[in-house]
Amino acid sequence: MPDLPVSPPSPRGLDLPGAATQFAPLVDERLANGARLLILPGRPAGAGPAAVQLWVGSGTAAEREDEHGCAHLLEHMLFKPCVLGHGPKSNRARLAAAGVRRAEEAFDLAGAIEALGGDINAFTSHDETVVHVTTPAARAAEAAALVATATLFPTLDPATLGQEREVVIEEIKQYDDDPGQRVTQAALSRVYGAHAYARPVLGLAEEVAGHSAARLRGYHRRAYAGERLTLVAVGAVDVAALRKVARAIVGALPAAKRRATAGEPAAKPGVTLRRAEVQETYALLAWPAPAAGAAEAAAIDAAAVVLGNGESSRLVAETRRKEQVVSDIQAHCDTLRHGGTVMVSARTTAGQTAAAVAAVLAQVRRLADAPVSAEELARAKAILESDLVYRRETVQGQAHALGACATLFGDLAREREYYAALAALTPEAVRSACARWLDPARASVSLELPRAEVDVQTARSIKAAVAEALKPAPTPGRAGATPRRASDGIETVTLACGLRLLARVEPAVPVAAGWLIWPGGLRREPAALAGANSVIAALLTRGNARTGGEALSRAIDGMAAGLDGFAGRNSLGLHFECLSRHFPAVLGHALDCATTPKFAADELEEERRVALQDLAAEVDDPGAVASRGLNALLYGEHPFSRPGRGTPAGLRALTPAKLRGLWRRDYPIGQAVLALAGDIDVAAAAAQVEAALREAGLGDRLSEGPGAPKKFAAPTGPREREIFQDREQAHIALGWPGIAVGDEREPTLDVLSAVLGGQTGRLFTALREVQGLVYEVSMSSVEGLDAGHVAIHASTSQDKLPKAMAAIAAEVERAVREPPSAAEVERAKAWLVGQFELGQQRRSRMASLLALSEVYGLPRARAFAYPQRVAAVTAEGVWALARTLFRPQRAARCVVRARRRKG
Repeated sequence: MPDLPVSPPSPRGLDLPGAATQFAPLVDERLANGARLLILPGRPAGAGPAAVQLWVGSGTAAEREDEHGCAHLLEHMLFKPCVLGHGPKSNRARLAAAGVRRAEEAFDLAGAIEALGGDINAFTSHDETVVHVTTPAARAAEAAALVATATLFPTLDPATLGQEREVVIEEIKQYDDDPGQRVTQAALSRVYGAHAYARPVLGLAEEVAGHSAARLRGYHRRAYAGERLTLVAVGAVDVAALRKVARAIVGALPAAKRRATAGEPAAKPGVTLRRAEVQETYALLAWPAPAAGAAEAAAIDAAAVVLGNGESSRLVAETRRKEQVVSDIQAHCDTLRHGGTVMVSARTTAGQTAAAVAAVLAQVRRLADAPVSAEELARAKAILESDLVYRRETVQGQAHALGACATLFGDLAREREYYAALAALTPEAVRSACARWLDPARASVSLELPRAEVDVQTARSIKAAVAEALKPAPTPGRAGATPRRASDGIETVTLACGLRLLARVEPAVPVAAGWLIWPGGLRREPAALAGANSVIAALLTRGNARTGGEALSRAIDGMAAGLDGFAGRNSLGLHFECLSRHFPAVLGHALDCATTPKFAADELEEERRVALQDLAAEVDDPGAVASRGLNALLYGEHPFSRPGRGTPAGLRALTPAKLRGLWRRDYPIGQAVLALAGDIDVAAAAAQVEAALREAGLGDRLSEGPGAPKKFAAPTGPREREIFQDREQAHIALGWPGIAVGDEREPTLDVLSAVLGGQTGRLFTALREVQGLVYEVSMSSVEGLDAGHVAIHASTSQDKLPKAMAAIAAEVERAVREPPSAAEVERAKAWLVGQFELGQQRRSRMASLLALSEVYGLPRARAFAYPQRVAAVTAEGVWALARTLFRPQRAARCVVRARRRKG
């Protein structure tokens, strides 16, 4: 079973048996250095046992390269004599400040706790180090003071360290002699690759032998600090006394320094085989699993129970009893902060090794192929929920639950979320999660075979047989296109019809996103049908040959997903985002929308009604009126001069037949790009797309599309327009022809826009902060395939309009006259890179960058290398671009203002 955190009893908690009611409300406080104090006081105070635990959110994963084994060795050293010393900064003074007096020169932590009537132990894992005590509740504060002092201010005597190193080395040797531990460690090394989770918690003997007291102190200073510390107490304890201990001792440490972000584990699936002095084969099969708190963690935990927990589990029933290819077998799931592992451990005879592995894989595939039974799922839920109940029996169970939740997540509500997800699990959800996580091709298999029975050649044959068993089973029917992985990590495949599929696999978060996009959009739209692309995009998700509009909306909402059409200046398509377990279903809906849209008459009428109202309402927005007027001046007869929503005449001219004709002509599937990002199986996605296109009769229909539209010829000469509206404010839209998509100066233009138009930019500073002329002013740029523009927008009171326009002109002239300062450029670059990195957190953003780069014919690396491209921008380059763009003879201006009153 997973070692899951559990919340304290609460009226708002789960309605499960065992929820005790003898506790007062939880005390949850932060000390000045960021450390946390959690106390669950019992009633009455001073009665019964209490648990005191000090959780340190640093374990093996926090070690640097030369510190492997330090976390565990340090845990041992915490139990060595702690010198009290003398003086204001001594341990004696710290204990006294906490209300504890000790007469001896040093105290032994275990002996001191036992003298209080308690017991103590500790453990180290990859993510944390924990010292845990049970003691009479009346002595809990004193126990906490002793634990905190010995743990946070240890003596680390070199002579004692030399002895303890030998003890730990003996512990390592004990583990090394255990074949079960050996195959587990070998498998984990594959599952986690270069990640710290691949290392043994104890370290290697040769590493531990080289650790000095100075190295341990360095690790301790870095790892045992501030917000990484949580002091937990549960029982009928003295809350005030524990607060005093926490502030005097735990609060005496400095705040924690920011820790380097751990990379995501990168598995190296395959087979590791070793001949050893064992009597039977030891086998360990392991798969990457969701991290603690991840969306599918409960589903995979339940699957592990169904698979191999207990005598009624599938592995025991099928592989041990029925097939009799193993003598012992079990499965479980370990969850850590940055990843998890599903493990199946088994023992068998040398001659049955390959058959045993094949039998295990058959049961794993069965989990992915068909939902578990209702009875199996109910049993799994009961086993997992029982952990919650049994923990509530003891104070130490309650304390462990609080400490684990606080250390892993920081949020004590997370365990409730886990158990709520567990309660809501369906058989299909378990199957879907298993299909995603428990792919035999992703398995890491570790085997130790009896040397006396298996020679080298036989061992090679067994390894080859196991490796063959891990390969995907052949799919009946014609072979599909195989994705190829490029050097940049992007997987690509071009289908027979011409559709290009690109994918960036990011399994860290169970989210998937996709953009199905065509070149086209506003630039390909006929003037007589202005608004057609906007309407097409809206109607793509309003009904297809398989699903009606309302039913599709309910299906998408029911999966907490999003599926929408979009139409821009240069492209049109669909984008979607969903939890990865729903990805096949959402992708299927998107393909239905793209291949068999209905463009039903009633849906068209509704969309036309809304679009006409939107166009009418734009008149009420003087800022939008100014922008529309500026576009007309800048683009002349080009489609970019028109509103994306269309024109009243164009919208009224639309019919279902015309929409279908435009869709067939301008947006054949062979011209599309499907870009995916997130926790996805690319080969499965490609196969699903191929099957959908074959079903729609489009699988082999190669199309070149309608060809490129007419290129843009920019109007010449300065252009101005005034539009009169009786409003409190006047709106200014000032613009110049800009650059096209793909221009190498794009990052330079972004820097220029940030220098002038950012929140600390020149326009904002001059017009708002210094002169008080406007509330908002901005500069933006729009790049199209044919042409682009830069624009400055501002709104001001009618009486301030001349001053505002003069101030804008002055800043534009300044940008042409002199280069920006180095500080301005660096600030702008830092902001742009920061915004890019923030956007990169979203899988939908990754998919959009892939899609747009591919459909516009741009190198993929160009989009993802944006920070490097921004870093290369210079002040001279920004100045040169400003001089190129801001030519008075190319400027256009549209002002929406009130009429001047006479006299």
